[in-house]
Amino acid sequence: MAELYANGISRGLQDDVSPPAGLPPAGASTGASLNEFIAQSALARRERLGDQVLSVYDAADDQLNRLLAGLSPQDRAKPCYHPGGIVPAQHFIDLRLKELAVHEWDIRSRLEPNAPLSPASLPAIMTTISDSVASGSIPWAFWPGPRLSAPVRYRFVVTGSVPYRTTLVVAGDRVDIEEAGDASVHVTFHCDTETFVLLIYGRLTLEAALDKGRVVVEGDRSLATACSQWFKGI
Repeated sequence: MAELYANGISRGLQDDVSPPAGLPPAGASTGASLNEFIAQSALARRERLGDQVLSVYDAADDQLNRLLAGLSPQDRAKPCYHPGGIVPAQHFIDLRLKELAVHEWDIRSRLEPNAPLSPASLPAIMTTISDSVASGSIPWAFWPGPRLSAPVRYRFVVTGSVPYRTTLVVAGDRVDIEEAGDASVHVTFHCDTETFVLLIYGRLTLEAALDKGRVVVEGDRSLATACSQWFKGI
């Protein structure tokens, strides 16, 4: 991902927002397709690099950090390619923090029971989510299925360190975003910031969150449970 981000930024600074070779058009990916692409790329890279994985990672990370640190105010506004959609160059700062924090949790959660996400990372992670919703590019987190006879409306009410509200309208084969006003919905989820992040990135299942008392559900319980089939993270 460090290489993908650096590539997207470097091309964007040259006014090129086209997808690099082998990558889909911006915004055309879903959670399922991105998950498959990332998994296969990681496996291929591990096989090819062998014991050089860490040194190559460090070099790519250093390159990206230097690129981000050197962005001028004008550069930060430049549109750049990302599989989830066209984003300004400055968006990759929060995206990179999200990558590091969430994957740190992936490792620590296998070693430490109840490992938390870094509290300091939550504002950056929520920025990436809210920016995606605002730009209509949340489908990167969506795993499409059969089309429903009628859309299901889900509202998320997030409290805690980074309060947030949004409404997702799931048609089965696609998801749309609405302003989180007072219109009626089928299901409302209430949770804290960390729980919302772990849910939307597929690190915490809804069933587990309910069992642990981390989520309160209002509305149709069967539709609430069904939400897990569409948002599995990447």
